[in-house]
Amino acid sequence: MGDSSFDRRQYERVPVSLAVEVRDGRGFSLHSSRDLSIGGVFFEFAIPHPVGEQVELTFSLPDEARPIVCRGEVVNVPDATAFGMGIQFVDLKAADLQRLQAFVARELSEGAS
Repeated sequence: MGDSSFDRRQYERVPVSLAVEVRDGRGFSLHSSRDLSIGGVFFEFAIPHPVGEQVELTFSLPDEARPIVCRGEVVNVPDATAFGMGIQFVDLKAADLQRLQAFVARELSEGAS
């Protein structure tokens, strides 16, 4: 896979299946995440959008009612002939970033125990 952004992960990821609404200029679709970090989300079974495309994401963390809404950019399509894509968060609000950081830290500590 060479020098793709997939290989240059900046943040620790946690495996989690979340329903994520992805909106673009054509409408919206619902995807299930494979993993999540404070920097983005990866969908394993998704028809990929083109790399560089901007989308709007809406999702809720487990046990939270208030959704996180932000823009994201498609940064990774591991295999253009298969399903899957990585989306980097672009404009997370500070409060949502804190919620994500707490969730990821909690998941990482529970996974280590």
